[in-house]
Amino acid sequence: MQQLRGNLHLLKKLNQTRILDFIRKQGPVSKADIAEGIQLTFMAVSKLINELNEIGILRVQGVGKSSGGRKPILYDLNPDALYVIAIDLSSEDIKLELVNFHTELIAQRHIPAPPDKEPASYIKIIAESVRQMVADAKIDDTKLIGIGVSAPGPINTHSGEVLFPPNLPKWEIVPLQHLLQEALNIPVKVEKNANLSALGEKWFGVGSDVDNIIYVLLGDGIGGGIIIDGVLYKGNQFGAGEIGHVTIDHNGPRCNCGNYGCLEAMASSIAVVKRIQKELLLNGGKSHSYPANEQVNITAVMKALSHQDELTVRVIEEASYLLGIGLIGIINSFNPQKVIIGGNLPQAYPKMVEIAASVAKTRVIPVFRDKLNIVPAALGERSAIAGAAALILEEIFTLHLT
Repeated sequence: MQQLRGNLHLLKKLNQTRILDFIRKQGPVSKADIAEGIQLTFMAVSKLINELNEIGILRVQGVGKSSGGRKPILYDLNPDALYVIAIDLSSEDIKLELVNFHTELIAQRHIPAPPDKEPASYIKIIAESVRQMVADAKIDDTKLIGIGVSAPGPINTHSGEVLFPPNLPKWEIVPLQHLLQEALNIPVKVEKNANLSALGEKWFGVGSDVDNIIYVLLGDGIGGGIIIDGVLYKGNQFGAGEIGHVTIDHNGPRCNCGNYGCLEAMASSIAVVKRIQKELLLNGGKSHSYPANEQVNITAVMKALSHQDELTVRVIEEASYLLGIGLIGIINSFNPQKVIIGGNLPQAYPKMVEIAASVAKTRVIPVFRDKLNIVPAALGERSAIAGAAALILEEIFTLHLT
């Protein structure tokens, strides 16, 4: 009997999440729309809708068109019911957003990273910023259901520990989840930035219409997020998605992982900077876009790119070709519906995605080609922080049975 009660409770929870997810995607909608959309009886939907409405999760949003009888009442998510905090931290800065239940942006902050890069300094800044942001927004903090954090990987997502991120050398094994929960007394979930970029595009961007996605994050390094059947794939040691360490030339330059010819060592923004530096040395350092007295860095590359500098465009297009080569094995292995490419270089030079897509599509297994889309990220730099919000919200809209 107890098992039966447990099964019925689970079924009710499953149907509630299905209703809420349908309303999230389609609302405002009527009870009849929901019943038809999720293939549940009108009576069952009506009972669950009434319960969700009574506890303030839903709100009445007018009436719909009549098909002969009374006009149906339309229901939508109540934006004021719940709130989440989304955080995206890096070696350079900390971004924070307060988002309501309707996934509307209520407040945001953008803060430079602490100069000492110490974990304790990050925790102090984040805790103070969260408290101030919630106070300024004048929301009831009991409605704040969680904080989602995007951080550089690798990350143990079970414990919320950040493990030796290359760009934060003082973060050897940092229990970020525990430290933030202790400071703020709010549930916290931590995930690596590439995974949350994939989740952000799945929830709010160009991945919303598919369930099998490879997200490629191209910046100082090259990372990836993999979504299979709508769920983030994390791998045996939380390391899935290290796309940048696929070897594309065994005689290529040494990568910071110790291998040679990794995609990251040949097509990341750092690789592009190094290649331009090498080319400038070979031609005597002469270039209108790179004065001899100025450092060649990613900022200078972006500036040169905005002026369509010939050397810069050529090097980036060569990197685009190599990116396409790197995608071939990944596409053949995972057979995704969409490959989404984001990061600073693709955002600054959209043709990069076109070149990589053209190269990959001509070489993948032919049967995969027709139903494969390789597209630029829609959310730009917001992909990861949007995914951090989704990391918390998906607990309400998705019931994982395993």
